[in-house]
Amino acid sequence: MVDLFGNVPDIVIDKIIEKLPIRMAAQTSVLSKPWRRAWLSLKSLVFKSDFWGQQTSSDWRQHSQIISDILLYHNGPIHDFCLYIPSDASDAGLNPSRWISFLSNNGVRKIGMINSYGKTDSTYIFRCSELVDLYLTGFKLNPPPTDFRGFPNLKHLVLLNIVFIEQNFFNSLIENCRKLETIELGCWSGLDHIVIDAPNLQTLVLLANFESLGFRNVQSLKSVSIHLITRPEKLITVETVNAVNFLASSCQLQSIEFKGDMCKFLSGGGIIRSTSVTFKHLDKLCLSYLNLNDSGVFHYILSMIECCPYIKTFEFSVYSCKNVGQNIVGFNHNYKLDHLRKITIKGITGSSEELKLVEYLLAISGSLDNLFFKAGSLSTDSELKMSRALMRFPRASTKASIICLDT
Repeated sequence: MVDLFGNVPDIVIDKIIEKLPIRMAAQTSVLSKPWRRAWLSLKSLVFKSDFWGQQTSSDWRQHSQIISDILLYHNGPIHDFCLYIPSDASDAGLNPSRWISFLSNNGVRKIGMINSYGKTDSTYIFRCSELVDLYLTGFKLNPPPTDFRGFPNLKHLVLLNIVFIEQNFFNSLIENCRKLETIELGCWSGLDHIVIDAPNLQTLVLLANFESLGFRNVQSLKSVSIHLITRPEKLITVETVNAVNFLASSCQLQSIEFKGDMCKFLSGGGIIRSTSVTFKHLDKLCLSYLNLNDSGVFHYILSMIECCPYIKTFEFSVYSCKNVGQNIVGFNHNYKLDHLRKITIKGITGSSEELKLVEYLLAISGSLDNLFFKAGSLSTDSELKMSRALMRFPRASTKASIICLDT
């Protein structure tokens, strides 16, 4: 009998196994002798939700032991390790720390772990000195060992739903990872004062609450997205406003996105703040979940628009905008957005504040191609009335089209 599988070149075997889920890769060991241990040399080990399936408590322990055995008998380096821990695995005695400890001695470069069953200590992560990518969800981060000097090769850091045991740990971690290019930090606890010090950082995403935000050595930063979920009582407004203004002169920022209560935060709770800063390299400005009935927010939006004369795309979404017309606005019609090509508005209901802002944008945007809008919760008649009002506004750009997006 001809052994068809036995004549497959090793390099082809490796390529095939790399494409298979871990369970299926293990099953290839029965095909032929050359395949028997090939899967134990995989450089990427991925244990997703389908690895666990629907298990009982004893099955959880069995699968946990399978992971331990795979690591024990593995040949060669492990560059990528991805693990999903199910929410109902709390009785299985899972201990990811021992797996991370093993990986730290095998040259691991990428770790991605999603912990759905509870906050687990991940101190051993600091032993993985060759990390390039680190993605953690649902873990507790204790302070690192005293001899920890950062991750010298780390470029991408994502920390979601993390408990920081020590307030200053995150800031010192960032400061000691000088090659960082991406930081995404979301829904954390134990971290109120954030200082970003990363000379190679290009993308920053923050999603949670904080009391203050600062920047140092961010000359490579290109994109910032900050979603402030709720406005904390101890919010230090001036410090964070100064930090945002610092970005205008310290880097060539191309994209800004403020969501949640961020604009209300920066407006100083109703205090109108004039600013002389200019974001000279900004292409895209996105402001979300705005309450235009708040005079501080309304004036802050105008201030931000005037700080961004070179934007090509402006997006904003609104909510809770009652038609009371209480904002007394002095629009600067001498100011022009000569580079703006696209405006997108979501949640618009036709309030006087919304219409004033749209009318102003159309009047100062001489190169505008399209204004897209998506109505909020309106009846058909109300949406039609609002659409007609938008169509009647004068436009500085003769080619500007006003387009209703599908609801």
